[in-house]
Amino acid sequence: MKDSLARMLEFHRAARHCPGAVILVERDGEELVRLVSGTMRDETPGAAAGEPMRMDAMFRIASLTKPVVSVLAMMLVDEGRLGLDDPVARYLPELGSMRMPDGAAPVREPTIRDLMRHTSGLAYGREIDDPDVAERVRAEGLDERLPLLEPAAFLQSLARLPLAKQPGTAFRYGYSTDVLGLVIERILGQRLGDALAERIFAPLGMRETGFRMSAQQRERMPGAFPEDRVWHGVVEKYARADELGTPLHSGGGGLASTIDDYARFARMLANGGVCEGRRLLSESAFAEMTRNQLPPAVDGPLGFTGSGFGFGLALAVRQPWGASAYPCALGELTWSGMTGTAMFVDPARRWFALMFSCNTASRLIARFEFRRALG
Repeated sequence: MKDSLARMLEFHRAARHCPGAVILVERDGEELVRLVSGTMRDETPGAAAGEPMRMDAMFRIASLTKPVVSVLAMMLVDEGRLGLDDPVARYLPELGSMRMPDGAAPVREPTIRDLMRHTSGLAYGREIDDPDVAERVRAEGLDERLPLLEPAAFLQSLARLPLAKQPGTAFRYGYSTDVLGLVIERILGQRLGDALAERIFAPLGMRETGFRMSAQQRERMPGAFPEDRVWHGVVEKYARADELGTPLHSGGGGLASTIDDYARFARMLANGGVCEGRRLLSESAFAEMTRNQLPPAVDGPLGFTGSGFGFGLALAVRQPWGASAYPCALGELTWSGMTGTAMFVDPARRWFALMFSCNTASRLIARFEFRRALG
């Protein structure tokens, strides 16, 4: 396995998909692969680079933030402080008057479950098939401004936009987990990062994960090749948010972490919600989170996972139907981030695999090849 993973990473480095990457694979508490490949940054002549990739490198993990925030939400469900079928507007009345593109009220309001399975209609502009609605979302500029806005301004901006689809009828990736993070803030009366630090990071021993990086951590942050402009745009946006004091703790994509730190979270998922004998999620909450939540008529995360996957609460779930783009077991969980991060978890085998790289341009093929190379 390690040789096939090393060859895969060398191909991506040679093809200028990413300068370097780190991989960690574990089964039932036993480390199977720990791999460090390539360099921290571009090593072409004239570039200020050449430093070998480090296992303790800090990465902006993008949408791998979403499962972390969703676990905290499920902890609140366990405590009876949040209901999956509660309307979002119960906690965020600013979103209580959202409308469809024609100005009509939706058939029903988006719920917390809709936020967690991405059926709320709160879609990124790039996920919207109606060109007029997509243009309105792009004109609002939320994709570019998201972590730079105060929560109140973000909600005001989102409330001006139409829902892309009727709630519960279509999987549309978007701002749902950012909204979920603000629901958590309202319930707990504290910033999302503080709540995560207290209730997830501290119990799991995740000492280097957070929404804001220190100066020392930024020195350990690798970079993409210069031509990977989308990666640089995303990371620079969050660097500006750091300078502004992180106005919005983006539950959809704002966390930074190391692979060893995030492995503590992945290990908890692989252990069914348990960390070192301590249960963070009840068995029923974990089962709810990891079963397919999409009704038969609702399309799923095909563009992110390939065929054969449904979607639970924050994670794609391998189903007993459909061909797959890579070998995986029934019930296997996966998600990834647009900056080049990827996670696979199989609770039945107590197994997980992580790959952290700086690669937006070819991230989809890289994560598929990563899973194939795992066997």
